[in-house]
Amino acid sequence: MESSNSGPSPGGKPLETAAEEFVAERDGNYASNLEYCLDKWIDWTPDHVQALEDVSTRTMRNYASHLKRRVRADAISASTARTYYNYVSALLNRAVEVGDLVENPAEKREAKKLLPSETTNSGDQQFWQPEQRRAIVSYVDEQARAAIDDPEANPFEPVRNRALITTLAYTGVRGAEVLADYRDERRNGLRWHSVDLEAGVMTVLGKSQDREETALPQQAVAPLERLRTLVDPPADGWPVFPSRHPPSLYSAIEDAGYDKPDGDPWGFCLEHGIEPPSMSTSGARTLLKRLSEEADVPGLEDDEYLTLHGARRGVGEKLYRERGAAAAQRTLRHADPQTTSEMYSHIEASELAEDNTAVFDNE
Repeated sequence: MESSNSGPSPGGKPLETAAEEFVAERDGNYASNLEYCLDKWIDWTPDHVQALEDVSTRTMRNYASHLKRRVRADAISASTARTYYNYVSALLNRAVEVGDLVENPAEKREAKKLLPSETTNSGDQQFWQPEQRRAIVSYVDEQARAAIDDPEANPFEPVRNRALITTLAYTGVRGAEVLADYRDERRNGLRWHSVDLEAGVMTVLGKSQDREETALPQQAVAPLERLRTLVDPPADGWPVFPSRHPPSLYSAIEDAGYDKPDGDPWGFCLEHGIEPPSMSTSGARTLLKRLSEEADVPGLEDDEYLTLHGARRGVGEKLYRERGAAAAQRTLRHADPQTTSEMYSHIEASELAEDNTAVFDNE
């Protein structure tokens, strides 16, 4: 985040007011997404940026850099980063139109220079390939089974990891839809009351900020059933994928009014019915790095690992090849079919090449 020694501007329209006026002129999902993104941007801005006229080219350059770092961390896609930036730019364009600003600093070349590129070929993005999916799923399954069969082992983490990996590998959910994202208080992890194992459905907070139902294939249902039986959560509001991060557990224990225990904080939470925090997207990325190495996942370069969003793309790619664009779109819950088509354009190009080859072979 940018820093400055200057204080806030004594005049000018406050950012919150400008955002409220702009959102009020829009409607539908666009208005909801706009409001969400502008609120997040205003929260991100440094303390000295209070009004429209405080927003400089440097402010927007730093915001572009912030978005690029989130893309590199696999928290958002490059296209999503540019969408967020464009929402802010639209706000500043509106400010120019109504006379609150002389020019839009977000449109300056120096401000946009650090935005991640959207020109990456769809085939160059990571997809969990079938052999990669099999490798990591087989590994976590073996680990879970071995821990369950070992009377001296605590099977919780291996069983939780298996449930998480199979959920990612077969449902096409976004990581932040089932894990905690501490940048957004609404995204506090999937809860058991949102999972219907019998019907094979779970309800997640989608990218649109609406609650959305998504399918749970049997490949994910059985590991989740085993996890629930093992944990036996005392309330349906417990997270499906709890964290065993000791500092987080101690914080939950203290928040519940207990003194810090001498023993295992996880066991203390279970014994006293204290709700643990959900595993975060950051924690899941760390886990995926470790599991990718331990499972000897094929097709990965040095320091490369299976990513959260790569799991989602892998589900879409399998469905796109086997069942067509409509099935992929429904599972990934893309509002616009064009999004699905662009994501898997490399498949269409490859199939078109095969068809064209067959045509000219007969010439």
